[in-house]
Amino acid sequence: MIEISKYSDFEGNVGKTVKIIGKLSKVIWQHLTAFIDSHPYMNYFDLEDDYQIVLYSTDSILCEEKLEVKGELIKTEGSRKNPRSKVNDKYFEYQLLVDSWKCL
Repeated sequence: MIEISKYSDFEGNVGKTVKIIGKLSKVIWQHLTAFIDSHPYMNYFDLEDDYQIVLYSTDSILCEEKLEVKGELIKTEGSRKNPRSKVNDKYFEYQLLVDSWKCL
């Protein structure tokens, strides 16, 4: 298992099982989202380096403070919605299919 501590570590670890520490977000940013049959619960998750990702889990995550999540890092792709940003129509975000979590 790979421990990820910053967003820049995501790129080379798509498809791998990773461990990330952060906390559930209180401020929700706009993100791409997907419907994942096997992981029907969705949370927004703040990384320690001020990035935010989407988590998909099999049950509700109930931590008030810091938590550790483990699972498969995925890349969700879509199109940009801003018509003034036509450099490239492809857009992606890293997200996590959570297999386990624990409050710290």
